[in-house]
Formats: sequence, C-alpha cells, structure tokens
Amino acid sequence: MSDFYPISPLVGITNTSYGAQAGVMNDKWAVRVVRGKKIIAEKTILDLSLESIVGVAYGHIRVEGLSRHAVAQMAGRLMQFARTYQTAGVCPNYENPDLAYDDGTTLGEIAASARGEVAVEDTTPSKELPDMRIGELPPLPRTTGEDAWVTNIESHATMICETAAYTVELPKGHLDNLFNRVADALIHQWAMSNPEEPPTALMKFAALIQACSDESQLPKTGSGTATIETGACKLLRICRELDPEASRIPSGYPCAFHELVAKKLSELSGVKISINTSSTGCIVGISLE
Repeated sequence: MSDFYPISPLVGITNTSYGAQAGVMNDKWAVRVVRGKKIIAEKTILDLSLESIVGVAYGHIRVEGLSRHAVAQMAGRLMQFARTYQTAGVCPNYENPDLAYDDGTTLGEIAASARGEVAVEDTTPSKELPDMRIGELPPLPRTTGEDAWVTNIESHATMICETAAYTVELPKGHLDNLFNRVADALIHQWAMSNPEEPPTALMKFAALIQACSDESQLPKTGSGTATIETGACKLLRICRELDPEASRIPSGYPCAFHELVAKKLSELSGVKISINTSSTGCIVGISLE
C-alpha cells in the first residue's frame, strides 16, 4: 500500500492489457502501472518528463515485442494531465476503486477503511429528483429582470457551495488553490471588460455583492467612501438547502469566496475593502487607502 495520489485517469497502451496513471507520491512525481485491474507498480520519478514515465512503464510491462512508441504515446497523454495539474494544483478524483494490489485489496476498500466505512457501491443520484421527462417542448419565455436574477443567483450559489464541498475532500491545499484560481480569473475578466477604465472591476464587484440579496442598498457616506448593505443572503439560503445538516460544505462558504475576491481586488486596486458578514446580511465598506 502507498500514498499514491492519481492526477490522471488510467491511460491504456494500445493492443495490451496494460495501462498507467500519473500521480504524486511522497512529495514527488510518480507513475502507477496497471495490468487489467491489478496494480503492478507505483514508482516515484526524478523529474516530470516523457523519458521518466516511459522508463517506469517499460520496465514493468511484460509483453513480447512491445512497441516503445506505443508506450511513449501513453506517456504523452499522462504528461498532458500532469502539466494541467502542475498549473492548476487541482484535478478531478481519478482514483479507480476497482484497482487492486497483490493481496486482492481494492482501492475502494482502502478508502472506505480510512473513513471507517464498509465499501459499498453508491448507485443513487446525489439528489432525489422527480420524474422530469416531458412529452413536448414547452414555449420558452424571455427571462429578464428579477426572474433572471433569481436563476443566476441560484446557479452562482450552487456552483460555489458544491465545488467547495467536493474540493474539501481532496488533499489539503486543493480548496484554496481552486478558489484562488477562480477569483483571479474573475477579476481578470472584469478588468479586461473595460481596460481603459480601472474602476470597472470595483463596480462589478459591487454589483456582485448587491446581487446576493434582493434587499441590498447603498446608504450615503462621506467623500472617498462607500457602503453596501445587503439583507437576507440568498446564497446562504441556497447553501443551507443544499447542506441542511452543515456537514458537507466547509465553514465560511459561500461568503469566503466573495471575501477572497475582495482581498485580491483590494491589493490590486489600492482600495480598502472590508466585509462584515452575519446571518441577516452583510456590510461591505469601500474606501481609498
């Protein structure tokens, strides 16, 4: 057994029962070699290179006349996934619970044991849904104004909450890395939407905060300062509906994402942004440093 963490799906080698996964193990890049559903080897490599991956795979595959080119093709696919992980710091759950070690223990059993659970196949949907089949396509009305806002805020809240709930189950650091990446991309999008007007990103942030509630207001303040006050937060309401027992979504979300965006925007713009949250709404203070 090892601490191998896969960062790619299992990629097969043409015309063989062998395949491999890229991963990290003991803080090093690693390769897992598989035959059928049996794990043959899990080895660390000195550097993330095509030659290193090919070397591990080729050294553990027993196929007469095996084409090194076929192994290199497989290694090339693993390199693509590894580079993506290297850049993003996060990846989907690529672990295959059916893969087994020499003693017959499957990865699914190991994961269940680590959680203190019995490994069972979960075939139920994540949420119980009604029968949604339709007999004919209904007319699609044009959606604007408050109806559009409601739909957008539902999507925004669900994306933040479910992403946080999923990512917090990954190894430490993935949650922060993912939302840092999203926050950077969002601010970049705001800035590039009107690069000739630096305040644009700040204005879009203000609109984002106001959209959290249908009771938002901007009370008058002194020169060089602004305040946004929101009422009952729709994001929090949806988050509680998604996780009524508060057992899945990490503490602080969805508000933590907006606080992260505020922190980054403050550093980039030189504008001081403070957020005070509560169960009844939040107060955002904005002022020149």
